[in-house]
Amino acid sequence: MNNNPYLKQYKQTQVETAPREQILLMLYDGAVKFLQTAKQGFAEKNIEKIHNNIVKAQNIITEFQATLDMENGGTFAKNLFSLYEYLNQKLMVANIKKREDCLDEVIRHVTGLRDTWREAIQKFKASGGVLDEYTEDKYTKGSSVDYTDDDDDDEDDDEDDDEDDSGDYA
Repeated sequence: MNNNPYLKQYKQTQVETAPREQILLMLYDGAVKFLQTAKQGFAEKNIEKIHNNIVKAQNIITEFQATLDMENGGTFAKNLFSLYEYLNQKLMVANIKKREDCLDEVIRHVTGLRDTWREAIQKFKASGGVLDEYTEDKYTKGSSVDYTDDDDDDEDDDEDDDEDDSGDYA
């Protein structure tokens, strides 16, 4: 466990200064990480690990839904919203009924979305496009998610800083 306040501040600054497209990829990476950790929980038969990490992934997916600009995003935004809604439903089933197959399906979708966004961003940049100007208020609105990964700064020995060991949310 690392309680270095400078490391935490560095992570926060890194997120606050990152371009929008980098934050999008960081969120997808975080969701994949949490889903993989939940999958480990299935292997270990650790119900708390499964639950906590599925909830973290759901929070990210819900944030993706909340930041879609439905007015300007057209069919693209509506389709993404529906996909995110479907993924959240699958995660609820995975969490409530402890169905690993539902978790596997979500992992495939989220990994595919992350890889697709990464490739699209790389192609757009390679073509001389400037993503920050292009994406600014076009398809997503401001985000309220804390993008930092606080696992190392946890003082109560659970998976993150948002929950105490009893599973209650702060």
